Amino acid sequence: MWLRNGHAGNSKDMTPHAYEPRMPPKRSEVIAQRIVKEIRHRGLRPGDPLAAEPEMCSGYGVGRSTLREALRILELLGVIEVRAGRGGGPVVAAPNSRHLASTLALLMQFSETTFASVVEMRGYIEPIAASLCAAHRDEKTVIGLKNSVANMRANLDEETVFLDENHNFHGLVAEGTHNPLITYISNSLDWVLDGAPLGVRFTRSARRSVLAVHEVICEAIEAGKPDEAGNAMAQHISEAARYYERKFPDIMGKVVTWELYGL
Repeated sequence: MWLRNGHAGNSKDMTPHAYEPRMPPKRSEVIAQRIVKEIRHRGLRPGDPLAAEPEMCSGYGVGRSTLREALRILELLGVIEVRAGRGGGPVVAAPNSRHLASTLALLMQFSETTFASVVEMRGYIEPIAASLCAAHRDEKTVIGLKNSVANMRANLDEETVFLDENHNFHGLVAEGTHNPLITYISNSLDWVLDGAPLGVRFTRSARRSVLAVHEVICEAIEAGKPDEAGNAMAQHISEAARYYERKFPDIMGKVVTWELYGL
């Protein structure tokens, strides 16, 4: 079997029943939660500015250090961006799968989860995503997938373009499920499965194989055939796993680390 799990089994996560009540939240965490609540209540969108720092300190009844700690928490989570310079300050952002990938990478490092384990998980998630994408077929997704395939075909000799379009293709499939949770999980795994930080490279022959199966998946989704789309995606992930095992066997056993995949 190609999977080689790390030592994740040695570190058990806490179930809700085993979770012990934590200490009261820090003041900065409470303020961070209030800021998120206000963002949603006011219907603010990415790019919209928050109040100036003195106004926020006064409004929340906290000092500058507490407010800045709260803003730093939200910045790390992707909720806001803090722009420097005149006219800068905190503006609303949008957490995405990249932030989830960073958190997952941190958890995987502490549990010594290997790259192979991520490949295995992808083999379960992505065929489901492709099947749902075909079942919920919509024209916007189909057009996006066809454009991705065309761009990959036209730039097969450019590995950077290939990697971008590979990520774009899988992201479009995930979004086409119309299930935000599947989209977040699938896309975050795809970020980690960009094996470039670990040294994974795709030969031109491998790129051609990826292009060919993307074409098959795209056709099945366009035709609204869930079983065919799911089977083609399963074949795609299986072929990728075999490629990693054959070309980069040492990488499959490496532990995913935060410094490689963190923000």
